[in-house]
Amino acid sequence: MKRATLLAAASLSAALISGHLYAQGNKTQEDLAINQSRIAPAAVSSGAAINDKVAVSTLSARAIKDFKSRFTKVTNESWGRSDKGICVNFTNDGFSTLAYYDRRGHWLASMKTCGESQLPHFIRDVVKRTYYDFTITCVNIIEVPDHSAYVVHLEDQKTFRIVRVTEDGEMDTLNEYVKQN
Repeated sequence: MKRATLLAAASLSAALISGHLYAQGNKTQEDLAINQSRIAPAAVSSGAAINDKVAVSTLSARAIKDFKSRFTKVTNESWGRSDKGICVNFTNDGFSTLAYYDRRGHWLASMKTCGESQLPHFIRDVVKRTYYDFTITCVNIIEVPDHSAYVVHLEDQKTFRIVRVTEDGEMDTLNEYVKQN
Protein backbone atom coordinates (compact mmCIF):
# COMPACT_ATOMS: atom_id res chain seq x y z
CA MET A 1 0.00 0.00 0.00
CA LYS A 2 2.80 2.42 0.90
CA ARG A 3 4.65 1.64 -2.32
CA ALA A 4 1.46 2.11 -4.34
CA THR A 5 0.85 5.50 -2.72
CA LEU A 6 4.44 6.55 -3.40
CA LEU A 7 4.21 5.46 -7.03
CA ALA A 8 0.90 7.24 -7.48
CA ALA A 9 2.25 10.49 -6.02
CA ALA A 10 5.40 10.35 -8.16
CA SER A 11 3.41 9.54 -11.28
CA LEU A 12 1.01 12.37 -10.53
CA SER A 13 3.79 14.92 -10.23
CA ALA A 14 5.52 13.66 -13.36
CA ALA A 15 2.28 13.69 -15.33
CA LEU A 16 1.37 17.18 -14.15
CA ILE A 17 4.72 18.71 -14.93
CA SER A 18 5.48 16.77 -18.11
CA GLY A 19 2.01 17.51 -19.45
CA HIS A 20 2.61 21.23 -19.00
CA LEU A 21 6.19 21.23 -20.22
CA TYR A 22 6.12 19.04 -23.30
CA ALA A 23 2.61 19.22 -24.68
CA GLN A 24 3.53 21.69 -27.43
CA GLY A 25 5.30 20.01 -30.32
CA ASN A 26 6.76 22.98 -32.21
CA LYS A 27 8.61 24.75 -29.39
CA THR A 28 12.24 25.61 -29.76
CA GLN A 29 14.80 24.66 -27.13
CA GLU A 30 14.92 28.26 -25.90
CA ASP A 31 11.10 28.36 -25.53
CA LEU A 32 11.14 25.14 -23.52
CA ALA A 33 13.86 26.44 -21.20
CA ILE A 34 11.97 29.67 -20.57
CA ASN A 35 8.66 27.87 -19.99
CA GLN A 36 10.22 25.27 -17.73
CA SER A 37 11.45 27.87 -15.24
CA ARG A 38 8.01 29.49 -15.10
CA ILE A 39 5.81 26.39 -15.26
CA ALA A 40 7.48 24.08 -12.73
CA PRO A 41 6.31 26.05 -9.66
CA ALA A 42 2.97 26.80 -11.35
CA ALA A 43 2.38 23.11 -12.02
CA VAL A 44 2.57 22.44 -8.31
CA SER A 45 0.05 25.13 -7.46
CA SER A 46 -2.39 24.52 -10.31
CA GLY A 47 -1.92 20.77 -10.65
CA ALA A 48 -3.70 19.98 -7.41
CA ALA A 49 -7.15 20.26 -9.02
CA ILE A 50 -8.07 23.00 -6.58
CA ASN A 51 -11.71 23.77 -7.20
CA ASP A 52 -11.96 26.89 -5.08
CA LYS A 53 -9.94 28.78 -2.53
CA VAL A 54 -11.50 28.70 0.88
CA ALA A 55 -11.19 30.53 4.17
CA VAL A 56 -9.09 28.73 6.76
CA SER A 57 -11.98 28.97 9.26
CA THR A 58 -14.10 26.61 7.09
CA LEU A 59 -11.48 23.83 6.99
CA SER A 60 -10.93 20.80 9.17
CA ALA A 61 -9.40 21.73 12.51
CA ARG A 62 -7.32 18.52 12.37
CA ALA A 63 -5.79 19.56 9.01
CA ILE A 64 -4.94 23.04 10.30
CA LYS A 65 -3.42 21.65 13.50
CA ASP A 66 -1.33 19.10 11.58
CA PHE A 67 -0.24 21.74 9.08
CA LYS A 68 0.93 24.11 11.83
CA SER A 69 2.89 21.35 13.58
CA ARG A 70 4.34 19.75 10.44
CA PHE A 71 5.44 22.92 8.61
CA THR A 72 7.15 25.93 10.20
CA LYS A 73 8.28 29.24 8.71
CA VAL A 74 5.43 29.16 6.17
CA THR A 75 4.78 32.05 3.78
CA ASN A 76 2.23 32.56 0.97
CA GLU A 77 -0.18 30.03 2.49
CA SER A 78 -3.19 29.34 0.25
CA TRP A 79 -5.83 26.71 1.14
CA GLY A 80 -8.23 25.09 -1.27
CA ARG A 81 -10.49 22.11 -1.75
CA SER A 82 -9.57 19.34 -4.15
CA ASP A 83 -11.62 16.46 -5.48
CA LYS A 84 -10.72 14.22 -2.54
CA GLY A 85 -10.00 16.59 0.30
CA ILE A 86 -8.04 19.68 1.18
CA CYS A 87 -4.78 21.03 -0.21
CA VAL A 88 -2.56 23.90 0.77
CA ASN A 89 0.06 25.61 -1.37
CA PHE A 90 2.82 27.52 0.42
CA THR A 91 6.51 28.34 0.60
CA ASN A 92 8.55 26.72 3.37
CA ASP A 93 12.32 27.11 3.84
CA GLY A 94 12.79 28.06 0.18
CA PHE A 95 10.67 25.18 -1.16
CA SER A 96 7.45 25.70 -3.07
CA THR A 97 5.27 23.07 -1.39
CA LEU A 98 1.85 21.53 -1.89
CA ALA A 99 0.38 19.44 0.95
CA TYR A 100 -2.63 17.16 0.62
CA TYR A 101 -5.12 16.24 3.37
CA ASP A 102 -8.14 13.96 3.18
CA ARG A 103 -11.63 15.24 4.01
CA ARG A 104 -11.17 14.36 7.67
CA GLY A 105 -7.94 16.34 7.92
CA HIS A 106 -5.39 13.49 7.84
CA TRP A 107 -2.15 14.34 6.03
CA LEU A 108 -1.74 12.24 2.87
CA ALA A 109 1.30 13.63 1.06
CA SER A 110 3.41 16.66 0.28
CA MET A 111 5.23 17.68 -2.86
CA LYS A 112 8.15 20.13 -2.69
CA THR A 113 9.63 21.74 -5.78
CA CYS A 114 13.25 22.83 -5.74
CA GLY A 115 16.40 23.12 -7.79
CA GLU A 116 19.58 21.08 -7.93
CA SER A 117 21.22 23.07 -5.14
CA GLN A 118 18.53 21.97 -2.65
CA LEU A 119 18.74 18.31 -3.63
CA PRO A 120 20.35 16.05 -0.99
CA HIS A 121 23.92 15.19 -2.00
CA PHE A 122 23.30 11.44 -1.89
CA ILE A 123 20.39 11.71 -4.37
CA ARG A 124 22.33 14.10 -6.62
CA ASP A 125 25.27 11.67 -6.63
CA VAL A 126 23.02 8.75 -7.65
CA VAL A 127 21.58 10.75 -10.55
CA LYS A 128 24.85 12.30 -11.73
CA ARG A 129 26.68 8.95 -11.74
CA THR A 130 24.33 7.74 -14.47
CA TYR A 131 23.38 11.03 -16.17
CA TYR A 132 26.65 12.95 -15.86
CA ASP A 133 26.10 14.89 -19.14
CA PHE A 134 22.58 15.98 -18.18
CA THR A 135 21.58 19.17 -16.38
CA ILE A 136 19.16 18.87 -13.46
CA THR A 137 16.45 21.43 -14.25
CA CYS A 138 13.85 20.74 -11.56
CA VAL A 139 13.32 18.41 -8.60
CA ASN A 140 10.05 17.30 -6.98
CA ILE A 141 10.35 15.76 -3.54
CA ILE A 142 7.31 13.58 -2.88
CA GLU A 143 6.71 12.78 0.79
CA VAL A 144 4.10 10.26 1.94
CA PRO A 145 3.85 8.66 5.38
CA ASP A 146 7.09 6.75 6.06
CA HIS A 147 8.59 7.32 2.57
CA SER A 148 10.04 9.94 0.25
CA ALA A 149 10.89 9.88 -3.42
CA TYR A 150 12.66 12.35 -5.67
CA VAL A 151 11.40 13.05 -9.18
CA VAL A 152 14.32 14.63 -11.03
CA HIS A 153 13.92 16.43 -14.35
CA LEU A 154 17.01 16.23 -16.57
CA GLU A 155 17.96 17.80 -19.87
CA ASP A 156 20.78 17.41 -22.36
CA GLN A 157 21.19 18.63 -25.94
CA LYS A 158 18.86 16.01 -27.43
CA THR A 159 16.48 14.83 -24.71
CA PHE A 160 14.45 15.60 -21.62
CA ARG A 161 14.26 12.83 -19.05
CA ILE A 162 12.31 12.41 -15.83
CA VAL A 163 13.70 9.90 -13.33
CA ARG A 164 12.52 8.79 -9.91
CA VAL A 165 14.99 8.09 -7.11
CA THR A 166 13.94 6.42 -3.86
CA GLU A 167 15.46 7.05 -0.45
CA ASP A 168 17.41 3.80 -0.93
CA GLY A 169 19.07 5.10 -4.09
CA GLU A 170 17.06 3.01 -6.56
CA MET A 171 16.48 4.91 -9.77
CA ASP A 172 14.12 4.35 -12.69
CA THR A 173 13.06 6.40 -15.70
CA LEU A 174 9.48 7.70 -15.69
CA ASN A 175 9.49 9.53 -19.05
CA GLU A 176 11.86 10.45 -21.83
CA TYR A 177 11.25 13.04 -24.55
CA VAL A 178 13.31 13.75 -27.63
CA LYS A 179 13.75 17.42 -28.50
CA GLN A 180 12.56 18.53 -31.89
CA ASN A 181 14.82 20.74 -33.94
